[in-house]
Order: sequence, then C-alpha cells, then structure tokens
Amino acid sequence: MTKADKIYKVKCTYDMSSKNITFGMMPIRDPEMISITSAPEAPPPRIRIVDSRGREVETVRIGDKLTFRIEIPDDTPYGIFARSCVAMAKDSKSTFQIIDDEGCPVDPSIFPSFTPDGNALQSVYEAFRFTESYGVIFQCNVKYCLGPCEPAVCEWGHESVESWGRRRRSIASNRTSNESEDDMTLSQEILVLDFGDEKNSQFLRSEASSSDFDKTVTIVEPCPTKTSVLALGVTCALLVLIYISTIFCYYMKKWLSPRKNLA
Repeated sequence: MTKADKIYKVKCTYDMSSKNITFGMMPIRDPEMISITSAPEAPPPRIRIVDSRGREVETVRIGDKLTFRIEIPDDTPYGIFARSCVAMAKDSKSTFQIIDDEGCPVDPSIFPSFTPDGNALQSVYEAFRFTESYGVIFQCNVKYCLGPCEPAVCEWGHESVESWGRRRRSIASNRTSNESEDDMTLSQEILVLDFGDEKNSQFLRSEASSSDFDKTVTIVEPCPTKTSVLALGVTCALLVLIYISTIFCYYMKKWLSPRKNLA
C-alpha cells in the first residue's frame, strides 16, 4: 500500500418492501371438444296374448278375459310405448282402431289403455272378433325410450286415464338421444270362436294359418262313425255267412245225390 492508494467503504442495501410482479401470459386455445354418444342395441319387442293363468293362447272364445302384452327383456335400459294399434279381420276388409295415434284407447270398454308391467306394456280386455272372420290380427306401432316412457293423459268422458303410448317429453335437441325415430310394426294373430265352435277349432286353425300367397287344395275325408262301422261289420258277416252256406249246400247236394252205376 502506498500513499497513492485509496480506500473505499462499500455498503449494500436491500429494498425489503412488497412489490407487485406481473407476467404477460400468452393466450392458449381450448382443444376442440368431441362429443361421443353411445347406446346399447335395443332388443326386438314382441306381442303375446295370454289367458287369466298367464298361458299364451292362440284359440279362444268370445268374451274370454285376455291380456295383450308388448314385451322386451327386463335387463335393458330402454322403455317402450305403443300407438296406432288396430284390430283387423283375416281378410283385412274390416279394421277397428283400438289405440289412436296419441297412444290413447279409442273405446276403453272394448280395449282399455296400456299400463306398465316392468318393461312391458299390457292391456286386459275381453276377446272379440269380426262377423265375417274367425281370425283377428292385432297390429301396433312401437317405439323405444332411453329410460322409462312417460304416459299420455287421455280424456274419456269426465275421467282422465294414463296410457303408456306417448313418447318421453324432451328438448328438441335431445330428442334423438332419448327415442328412436322409426316405428316398429308388430302384429299377432288369434283365433276367436263362437260358443259351440270348439269342434271346428282344428279346421279353423289350419285355415287361419294358411298363407294367402300359397294356397293349396286339401281334400278332407270325413271320419267313420260308430253306426257306419257297425253296418259295415254286419254286412261283412252276412257275406261270409252266405258264402259258407253256399259251400255247405253244394257239398250236401253232391253227397246226397245217388251215384249212377255204369253198365
């Protein structure tokens, strides 16, 4: 160190007061949203007509108490509704609407409204038919709901009844996700007899099951009765008796006739 050297005193200070720090962030675009909608395949519905014991029937009598059922499996997330149901004669010349386009019964005294039974719809009615045909064909338009369907409120006289024949209420944008767009047409035929027609039920059933497009001619031979069988047996016995008598007379005549002596 010389006299030309200088000494400096250095002191550091820190600002300890609070300060606001800002950072300019770059805008980030949200990724595009992809909407994926998936639903399980809807099982095919079917129509069953059962009697008071729960047995499926094909031939009944007028006035029999029946249950008309539209069924789908219980383990499906779908519900169903039915509308535009008609009953028609076998030849389709006579048609009677039983459920209208809104899902309400046209005449509840003939065919009441549908009520839910699990995932199925059912209506309890008394068997009827048309005068010109024993065969009655039921036809219904059925649609699906994703979940249970809401009933239609039907006015009949001074009463209001609910019928499960209307679609679920939904917003127009969500309508396609809640219900199917196309109706499924189901049909089922049943043979309805008058009192005293049980003897002809087999013939009528075969007649009703024959196709209009594949007609065949069937020759039906009547079964023999007890009287005809007895008469045939008596006739055969008389013929056998006559044959035996003829043979007996022939040999007796030959045996009794004198023998001629040759000279």
